[in-house]
Formats: sequence, C-alpha cells, structure tokens
Amino acid sequence: MNNPIEQVKREIPSVDEIINATWRKLNFKKEFVRKKFGEAIVKFDEEATKEFKEHEKKPLRKLAEIWINSYQKQIREKLKIAIERESQEEFINKLSEIFWEFGLLVQRLEKDLGNMRKARGGKTFEKVIVINFIGVKCEMPKGKIKEKLKRIDIVIPSEELAIKKPDRAIFITCKRTLRERWKQEVPSAGPNQRIYLIDEELSENKVKEIMERGLIVFVRDEIKKRFKDNDWVRKLSDLPKEVKI
Repeated sequence: MNNPIEQVKREIPSVDEIINATWRKLNFKKEFVRKKFGEAIVKFDEEATKEFKEHEKKPLRKLAEIWINSYQKQIREKLKIAIERESQEEFINKLSEIFWEFGLLVQRLEKDLGNMRKARGGKTFEKVIVINFIGVKCEMPKGKIKEKLKRIDIVIPSEELAIKKPDRAIFITCKRTLRERWKQEVPSAGPNQRIYLIDEELSENKVKEIMERGLIVFVRDEIKKRFKDNDWVRKLSDLPKEVKI
C-alpha cells in the first residue's frame, strides 16, 4: 500500500472548508452576535467540532476498504487454513495476525486525526469571521508581518497600523489553553499597546502572570464568574465593544 494514511485523510475537508460550512449552517444574525458574542464563539466552536467528527468517519471506512482490498488474498488463505483445522484457538490466532497490522494503521490515523482536531480547535479564522461579521475591521497577519508580530493572531484594524503605529492598534492572540510555554510565545505589551488573549481555561497563577505582563485575557462568560473582581479577566461577550477603534 502506498501511504494509505495520507490517502484517506484527503476524505476530510480542510479546516477552512469546515469553518465556512459551519458558518453557513449556523447563519448567525448580527444582533445575536453583537449581544452574545461569547455565546456565538462557543456555539461556533462546538458546531465546527461536531462537523469535523462527522467527517472523521469517512477516512476510517476508506482505510478499511483499502486495507482489505490490498490483503484480500492473504486474508482468505489464512481464514481458510484456520477454518479447515477446526480449531477455535487457531482461528483466533489467524484473525489476530490479520488485524494486527490494520490496528496499527488505525492507531496512526487516529494520531493524525487528533492533531487535525487540535488545529481546527485553535484556528483563528473562525474568530476573524465572527468579529468581521459585526463590523469590527481586523486582519490576520501574514508573510513578513506575521514573522515580525510572531504569536499575534489578529490585529485591529489592520496590519499596516499594527506595524507603523502599534500604540493605535489592538493585538489579539488566541490560545486554546495557556500551557507552560505561553509566556515565551506571547509578547509583553509595549507602551500604550493593548494585547488581548482569548483563552478557554484559567487558573489563579495564570491570571497573576497575565497581570505581570500587562496583558488582558478574555474568557468564556462562565469562567469570568470565578474572577468577577479582577478587571484583567474579562468576558468574551464584552470583546466587541472593547475593540472598536
């Protein structure tokens, strides 16, 4: 078989295709997104994850078809021998030999699918769609500007302003979780700069570190309740009104 894993992964649409399909399916109204931005982002993420998992079924079935087609002769011969010997133990052993390699392929495929799920989950494009939808002009840095801004995912209102007059721009970095390396990955705020984090989970220690670096973090509305007296932690629902320039 010529790399069946890569072959079956083509059955899954690209991350951007899944996000666009989710956007069309949800058909958000602007008023809903403006008033409940946090809820819209969460709903979008859940629906896109559901969409991805539906597409995951196709490559597994395709992998089984490719594998069986490639080894059907060997499978028939081994099963025939096992059946003729009329030994249950022999039959089980032969079946185990047959499916061992297929099991390894499935394991490799699942690892790749897991990485694809993470890539979809951390995709910034979905947030850009939602922010733009309610009239907040923003861009995703690309090329040389992306290299210069490093871990910044979204700039408001434009790449040009972010480079020429960074004190008048807003910088957003989207993190699914703040792992140990986040401090090296996310820059500190410069003079008059606003750098926002969008995060799903948060701890007291992380909040302290965020404050020390002069950053602001936006989290799911229900997470904000745990930090209701801390102005450095804010609700996702409040993001649209805070980023208008």
